[in-house]
Amino acid sequence: MAKISLNLADEAAAIAKLVGVNLDEIKDKSDVRLVLAAEVANQYARIDEILAEIIVRYFFDVEPDVLHFEKAWKTDKFKIFVHHILDEMVLLKKLSIVRAIGPVPNEVSRIIDRISAVRSGITHSFFPENSKANRATGKVLDAGDDVRSLDGLRQFKDDADTAYRYLHDRLYGSARRAD
Repeated sequence: MAKISLNLADEAAAIAKLVGVNLDEIKDKSDVRLVLAAEVANQYARIDEILAEIIVRYFFDVEPDVLHFEKAWKTDKFKIFVHHILDEMVLLKKLSIVRAIGPVPNEVSRIIDRISAVRSGITHSFFPENSKANRATGKVLDAGDDVRSLDGLRQFKDDADTAYRYLHDRLYGSARRAD
């Protein structure tokens, strides 16, 4: 993908459009930071949720139905497992369990590791560029690009989509294994 040089206003507008935000509601650069943090958290949550689904299907041998495990939610065993184990588990631990259930391509694992690191950096600090990990460059890097730039966010979303598609196919499609 060719990098196009944009001024700050154009880049902020392009980022807002990429994540589906109404430009008329953005007032300043801090609003763009919040939009970016929301998008990073959203990508993290998508991956977290599908990893959780893989784990649930392995341990409970249930198929998701129209209402997302409606029948399973009626059992105490399922509720306790989800609320007291799965909901308390961080993304990388869920990835570890999914890898124990069956192999996950190294590239997908690396993407998920990076998503977790970027999400932690952005959601745990108002100035993630000043963190120990990012101080040398002053950027929040993901695969060499600053995720706070339009190109960096595009790459982040593309990578997150790659990981999600693999996990989705494993869960629902041809890549699903007989675990």
